Amino acid sequence: MMRILITSLLLIVLLVPGFGISCQSQEATPPATSLGLPQEPTPGTQPTTPAIIEVVIEGYIFKPAEINVPVGSIVTWYNRDAVIHTVTARDRTFDSGILPRGDTFSYTFEEKGTFEYYCVPHPYMEGNVDVE
Repeated sequence: MMRILITSLLLIVLLVPGFGISCQSQEATPPATSLGLPQEPTPGTQPTTPAIIEVVIEGYIFKPAEINVPVGSIVTWYNRDAVIHTVTARDRTFDSGILPRGDTFSYTFEEKGTFEYYCVPHPYMEGNVDVE
């Protein structure tokens, strides 16, 4: 009796369409954005990707002194001089505090605008970050 029941169930699974084991994947392909892939830009626009930008402090200047970055970019300043420096925004948006030789300071620019900065101990050292 048990053998007949098992055989009957096996026949139902194998012969009735949609009532069995399928060898094909039924899972839908997710949209590209959920895969972490960039979306296609809207015609007439240019995509902007946040950047990681490095500025070197050396010879009592910021190299480069002027940079253009997209919103969301991280700028890191490296002090390679033998003396202390700061990276201080004129509007006080950011301030590194004292940076001895070999230290770094990073800031993420989350808003559009022009951010002028300077070194407090050496105010003639100036730079700016244009965020687009």
